[in-house]
Amino acid sequence: MPSANIQILCRLPNTMKNIQFFLPLFAAVACLLCSQVSAMPVMDVRIEDLMSQASDIKKSLNLNANQQVLWQQTESKMRAIISARQRRREQLQATLKKGLDDSHAELRDLAKNMANEEDLSYQESRQLRELWLTVNDALDDSQRQTILQLLADQLQRVPDQGCSQKSGDQAPRHMGRQKQGSLNNPMAQ
Repeated sequence: MPSANIQILCRLPNTMKNIQFFLPLFAAVACLLCSQVSAMPVMDVRIEDLMSQASDIKKSLNLNANQQVLWQQTESKMRAIISARQRRREQLQATLKKGLDDSHAELRDLAKNMANEEDLSYQESRQLRELWLTVNDALDDSQRQTILQLLADQLQRVPDQGCSQKSGDQAPRHMGRQKQGSLNNPMAQ
């Protein structure tokens, strides 16, 4: 039996190399496979993530002709908003980069650009929410139950601390005043 243990120990370096190689690969595959069923805190949901799930949700609802037209109109408006947001953020990124390259840059002026984007994103988020609530209004009771169940399933997979900070973490500190209700990272929306 001791010789078997020695053989295992001799193979250990090769095994460790294999583990080091395959572990990240398995982790990536697991993330891809679980991406549709994993949940996230409700305040961390991104519009782009919802768009990727929209077709599956649409299929599960068995929409009638009028509902399908409304769904398509809503998706079209959503895509236009997302596209405009993406263009604005790319432009903001370039503007900030150019501004930071200037040795006389004023951070307060650069921060105004970010605050403007944050305000626009907030308004767009409200608009998108209202669009989808209009779709919800057009659904029958059975379809609404399906939507409620899908949302409940997503939220139940979130740990209890989903939206709160982990224990031991301190609240983020900011170098200036922060507008009430603003996000820590407006570019992540």
